Amino acid sequence: MPNVSANYGPEVQKVPADTPIEDIIYLLKRDGGVFLKQLIPVVDVDQAWEECRERLENDVEWNGSFFPKQTQRATALLALSPTYAKTQVMNSVYQQVCDHFLTTRSCFWWGSERKESVSKPYVHSCTAMRIGPGGKAQPLHRDDYISHNHHPEVGSWDDERDKNRESAVGLFVAGSKVTKENGGTQFIPRSHLWGTDRDVPPRVEDCIYAEMEKGDAFIMLASAYHAGGHNTTKDEKRSLWDMPLASQHADMLTS
Repeated sequence: MPNVSANYGPEVQKVPADTPIEDIIYLLKRDGGVFLKQLIPVVDVDQAWEECRERLENDVEWNGSFFPKQTQRATALLALSPTYAKTQVMNSVYQQVCDHFLTTRSCFWWGSERKESVSKPYVHSCTAMRIGPGGKAQPLHRDDYISHNHHPEVGSWDDERDKNRESAVGLFVAGSKVTKENGGTQFIPRSHLWGTDRDVPPRVEDCIYAEMEKGDAFIMLASAYHAGGHNTTKDEKRSLWDMPLASQHADMLTS
């Protein structure tokens, strides 16, 4: 897509939410992630947060190592927040992206009639999170490890070869100002192209940080290496919505 690539520099892009969907898809194929400025109106972010506030504030301390103990979570958001469902889950840009990467098609015979089966993506999980001061960074990981995906190393995206490479696409929406200092997500650009059998582990030194204003979004392919960052501040809580849509071949984490 040379006509699209000429419009963008080599770094991970921060583009307006009304950027053509073809450009957004191109950038995801190239980098594994893209920032969309003001994808969700701030008034809708605040309303959705209010609808799940009670669940969030009554969350018990996380018992485990995947999230830091300073994390508060509200899950099953479709049951808690109509605003979240309408503005984030059903966001038209996100839905178009997921349809492109996750919808699968297969043909079969029904007697003498040739038919096509279309499998659309579904909600994998949906969580609101707030990480307080001192929250440690996660280990770098791929979200699609839970689907037991095994990826070959590729130099660049090929539409035919890689049409079934992704099992999920994540949407991270900032519920507050997100900075490197308060734990913004660490992300390794173009790591979605890496093979599973690499001899060396992913390195934090190769990361950028998902710094966003409230209402901004980061869309990321599940094969990209990333991790929640370290909140080194003394008094800032990082608020974030986290949702992947998944292909029908991935296991559902929510109901």
